[in-house]
Amino acid sequence: MREKEPSKVTYSPGHRFTLPKSQILSGRRNFEELFSGSSFISNPAVSIRYSVSPGADNHYYVGFISPKKIGNAVERNRAKRFMREAYRLNQYIIRDLPELSELRLKFAFLARHSDLTFESVQKDVISGLEKLRERILSTHTTF
Repeated sequence: MREKEPSKVTYSPGHRFTLPKSQILSGRRNFEELFSGSSFISNPAVSIRYSVSPGADNHYYVGFISPKKIGNAVERNRAKRFMREAYRLNQYIIRDLPELSELRLKFAFLARHSDLTFESVQKDVISGLEKLRERILSTHTTF
């Protein structure tokens, strides 16, 4: 049997890397709300569509979308798996914002093409989450 290779991902101490089902964006109405009034962050492999609304429940929801232009079901599911794993490992970038205590954040990752590698997806997810963090901090800071 082949030995497990060490991961090249650098982990931050003190963070749990789980993605509970309660944080997954689901339901037709939620996706319609997300796509009707939202902003967009574009990257070469993965884009992010997000909406921020006031809410006292301090929840954030994340979705993963692979459109049919990506290819067959195998390629779409592979793209979603890559996006889920990249987000799961790097969710602390957005989750640790104290400003989320007064906001409800909904966002979805969209795959842009079919020949994705995990490294390219992870790079785009990290840069997208950092851009999202900057936008939330610049628009929703209270002084």
